[in-house]
Amino acid sequence: MSESQSMGAYLRGARRRRRISIERASEDTKIRADFLMRMESDEFDFLAPAYVRGFLKQYALYLRADPDPLLREFERRYATSRIDPTEYLVKERKKMPKERNPRNRWIVAAGSAAVVLIFLMFIGLSQGGGNDPGDQAGAKASPTAIASATPTPTPTPTESATEQPEEDDEVAVNDGLNVKLVAARADCWIEVTVDGEVVFSDTMLMGEEQKFTAEDDMSIIFGFAPGIDLHVNGQNFGAPGGPDQSVLNLPEDIDSL
Repeated sequence: MSESQSMGAYLRGARRRRRISIERASEDTKIRADFLMRMESDEFDFLAPAYVRGFLKQYALYLRADPDPLLREFERRYATSRIDPTEYLVKERKKMPKERNPRNRWIVAAGSAAVVLIFLMFIGLSQGGGNDPGDQAGAKASPTAIASATPTPTPTPTESATEQPEEDDEVAVNDGLNVKLVAARADCWIEVTVDGEVVFSDTMLMGEEQKFTAEDDMSIIFGFAPGIDLHVNGQNFGAPGGPDQSVLNLPEDIDSL
């Protein structure tokens, strides 16, 4: 890439020399067509810099162009605004509304229904006893009848349900993380950070496997998560996300898989 040539012009020229359309490039790289067009138009602020950097490298390699000059120019222009993928994911989660536990709503509804039922039974007994004066006299003479007629509240299903909490299958992570990534359905660019250090940043071809080990934590960026099978400590979680760029932080995100 010459000094007078922009990154977008360099990518566009490389694609045209290979006579490849935007649509075909998008299908082959699993990168959205509008992202490719924005990179060729020198618009690199459509996502966090960590994501765009991966797309830029993947696209350059696909076009059989040297990615190093592009990455150096990208770092020079956007290094000051680079965002840690972990911080970006935390900010996005804070914007999401917290989901309420459906079991709590069911407990409240069942308790309310029990209270209403007991109240209606009490009203019915009161009205039934007031219609016949003879019955009232009999009720005064036999206080035990009133005691026997008073309904005894029965425990609702919610009491037994709360006594035995559900046991969830959990992945043991006390001894560290052993992660295997398998490109089972499509090519996928990934970047893996192990205990704070980037150890892998490349495109996995379909059928390829990669294994990583971490003592404390691991962060993985997926360019096309549906193409990947994720294995954590021997357990297969399948595809770790949707077709858009996604970030997975382990062990924090295991429960959401």
